[in-house]
Amino acid sequence: MWASNDCMKMALYAGGSGNIEKVYNCFTRLHIVLKDTAKINDEIIKKFATLKDVKKVLLRGNEVQLVVGIDAVRISALCNKEFFQKTSV
Repeated sequence: MWASNDCMKMALYAGGSGNIEKVYNCFTRLHIVLKDTAKINDEIIKKFATLKDVKKVLLRGNEVQLVVGIDAVRISALCNKEFFQKTSV
């Protein structure tokens, strides 16, 4: 099961949370839309593959797709909360 620190590792591999434009899911994949894909190479793809529950990593256009199974919905919600929900002070 993913936790906040797994989302942070994902962001690190993606070139930092500032390089992530959007995170969404389909039924079995986590889609990470990147602002700059130049930071993604074979070594980084291998790092994504070490994340918990990741069965396969694909680079499609400006997206990294992580095949994670049916937990994709929960992982997407967790990472979106981590990266994009701002709390007001």
